[in-house]
Amino acid sequence: MKKLYLILIYLILTNKVLFAQDSLLIENNQRGSFYLSLQFVGFTFHPTGGNTPEIYPLKLDKKAYFVLEVGLALNLDYYLNDNLFIRTSVAHYRDCAFVPAGYFHVGIRGTILKKGKHQIIGGIGPTLLYREDWHQFSEYKGDEFYTNHIYNKWQYRFIVYGGEFEYLYKLNDKIELQYSLIPGIPIVMTSKIGIRIKI
Repeated sequence: MKKLYLILIYLILTNKVLFAQDSLLIENNQRGSFYLSLQFVGFTFHPTGGNTPEIYPLKLDKKAYFVLEVGLALNLDYYLNDNLFIRTSVAHYRDCAFVPAGYFHVGIRGTILKKGKHQIIGGIGPTLLYREDWHQFSEYKGDEFYTNHIYNKWQYRFIVYGGEFEYLYKLNDKIELQYSLIPGIPIVMTSKIGIRIKI
């Protein structure tokens, strides 16, 4: 996982764009542009299965490899140039145990690949995650991610290197379809889908 984040940091810091169309980069000057996106947080994959699958009401299989979540994420992007931008993000949703959860994130994003209407972006930055304390469930015996980070009725975790990969499909000059993947490997991978609008 560390290697994945190092590669992502390298791509962002060196602002490498693979297969970019030069004409698109010249004509589409994004510097100073703002984008607002709203995404549905709805699908989680646990590569080794859920750590307490018996408390996951929306699991799609017995061991909770696949679990539905319900919630929204709101992102605000500010472009530094055509291929580099800053994202602030907030999300609130019902997690695998269907209790309130969410995150706050600020990070840098960079274009990894751009071809026609298609674009792949990678990003990294500090993230504060929270959820209602799972100790309310007798089946829950703790986990390797939140460990003993508890404040009142909330479990929380601050990570410096919260990453995300994103696919954008351009519908027109102002609107894009957006699919995001948060790779919390080896514990969880979370998907979001939504729409991004230039404001």
